[in-house]
Amino acid sequence: MQAIPSEIIETNSVAEFTPEPRSFPIGNFSQADQWNHGTTAVTSANDGTIKFFAPTDTQVGDTLFLFLSRTDGLLPLRIDQWTRGSACFKSFNNQDSCMRAVHCVNRDGPYCLEFDPEVGGGNGRDLGTVVFYHHVTAEDPGCWTVKLPGKSTVWAILTAIPNVNRDRPIFRTRGSSCDAEWESEFPSVYGKENDVLLLSQCFDDTALKRHFQPPEGTEFLGFTNSVDEAGFLFGKRFEKTGTSGELITGGRGGPKCKDALISLVVNRA
Repeated sequence: MQAIPSEIIETNSVAEFTPEPRSFPIGNFSQADQWNHGTTAVTSANDGTIKFFAPTDTQVGDTLFLFLSRTDGLLPLRIDQWTRGSACFKSFNNQDSCMRAVHCVNRDGPYCLEFDPEVGGGNGRDLGTVVFYHHVTAEDPGCWTVKLPGKSTVWAILTAIPNVNRDRPIFRTRGSSCDAEWESEFPSVYGKENDVLLLSQCFDDTALKRHFQPPEGTEFLGFTNSVDEAGFLFGKRFEKTGTSGELITGGRGGPKCKDALISLVVNRA
């Protein structure tokens, strides 16, 4: 078994994290039209330690969806008190499809060191996003600090969704690792009326907010960037049951196959 790098920090086989206290208001579940209670986004440049905050309007009963991304470094498959919901790992730009936790063939603690060669192989550290979710309670902290090994850049986009099905928060999810388009084309997913569609894009090059605009019918939820990477989150509520279709970003875009894309349907209660 390949030895895990000595700088990796572990706490009970999950990535080390530190919560900080905060009081959340009690949710008003009668406001059915409110499908999002805000989004925060932050980048930790050249540092494996990242601190991310719950959106200001987060309420007790909301579900937080964390899109944790990184270039050239390890991402965790487990974080204490959070549940993994989706992932897209890349070992090289032109990789045919996203690699997920199920494709890991050499794992140590919360980290995958090697993926199955039949689905791309390599260590999955070129670019990746792991999605976690957490149901907010009155005792929850307002922010979390996650410590990952190494000094490569990490970024996080955290969004709060009300009225989520607690037994099955994620209804559908699909990823794309090389859409071969200058714009970014998100894979189509099926959702039910009133479900929420979240579109995550991590980009292995710097970009401005105007370079990737929301696909038609979606809203800009979150954005963060650094000198050689960028992250975007778009979203919308399903007005009717059906497929989302392959949604394409506006703006000038960027180099082909430099992104990792996730389409995720939040299952509303």
